[in-house]
Amino acid sequence: MFLSVLALAFAAQEAGKVIDVGVAMPMTSREVIHNARIIVEGGRIVAVGTQAELEIPAGYEHHSFPRSWAFPGGVDLHNHVQTGSWEDINDMVNPNNPELRVLDTVRPWNLQYQDASAGGVTTVNAIPGSGTNMSGAGVLVKVAPHIGHIDDGILRHPGSVKVAQGYNPERSSDLGGARMGMWWMLRWWLDRAAEVAEADTLDENPDVAHIAAIAQGQFPYLVHTAGGRDTYGTVRMFQIEAQVPVVVSHASFNGYMTARALAAVNARLNVGPRNFDFNFNGLGQVRGLVEAYESGGNKDISVQTDAPVVPAEEYLYQATLAERLGASTWTCLESINVRPAQQIMADHRIGTLQPGLDADIVVKAGQPLDPRSPVQLVLVDGEIVYDISQGQRY
Repeated sequence: MFLSVLALAFAAQEAGKVIDVGVAMPMTSREVIHNARIIVEGGRIVAVGTQAELEIPAGYEHHSFPRSWAFPGGVDLHNHVQTGSWEDINDMVNPNNPELRVLDTVRPWNLQYQDASAGGVTTVNAIPGSGTNMSGAGVLVKVAPHIGHIDDGILRHPGSVKVAQGYNPERSSDLGGARMGMWWMLRWWLDRAAEVAEADTLDENPDVAHIAAIAQGQFPYLVHTAGGRDTYGTVRMFQIEAQVPVVVSHASFNGYMTARALAAVNARLNVGPRNFDFNFNGLGQVRGLVEAYESGGNKDISVQTDAPVVPAEEYLYQATLAERLGASTWTCLESINVRPAQQIMADHRIGTLQPGLDADIVVKAGQPLDPRSPVQLVLVDGEIVYDISQGQRY
């Protein structure tokens, strides 16, 4: 009797789900599937196709939204609300602190993450601040409740290492007070990391283990940078000179003035939370940043919130604004899931709806960029984490 009860409980736990929607956007190409069906089992996507092609397996939960859209969960690469409040690591120690990490401060289902979930975000890159040139390792976190060990909510640690050059870390009390000092120090650390990576002595050098792993190609730097000089300076230093994976984050103000040079080297741009630049010259024009980079030939563009600068639940709206300011629709659609997943080197797990990937799925009453329609259902690893029928949160 006891064994049969256990077997029934196990079967219930393993039961899959079927999500039927009017339109699915797998984001594996610039095409959609009408009258779509997504089959989920064991936390992964099993199949994506039409309702005519795919049968509903016996015993599976069936969720039907005939007028809604389904797409991969949002992946916000620049997010600071992992504690749910103001408690965080003190990264304002030395100008460069590559050994620090935010992993120990993460509260996986804090109230701000719950808001983010209701807005369609399923993964965030939780990162330290920008007060120093190198503030430590961030972590990729699944936005979902985790009753068990905190590790259940971690997609990857580190997610990236945070670097800041330009504006925030500038001060007069140390060598980081000027661009020359900042860039000299960062190059010193890049050289040191390369030595440790080549010797593969990460365990013996914990002070540089995080950045040595980047030199081995395991995950990228995420660099806070703004303005034309620093935006291209980041790409030159990290991507061209050091040849390490790097995501240029913010890329705001007049950074787009270097758009063609950035496109020539296929730079990875994570634009926001500022979506536009106002030119105070005779033209007096407002220029959408995503549009400006796209017009310069850049294709690898994601958006971000820098939450709490922009509330995490407004992540999809960042792409809505980018489209409103002139960027093409497909570039904006890709900027919220498939592009950031690729940039953070996690697209083998998240960012698209295809068999074998994590079942991180958003169902919305309208297309992803439509601000008038609410998120109705959110799944993370195949489990429902937000259901509007239980009460609308955002």
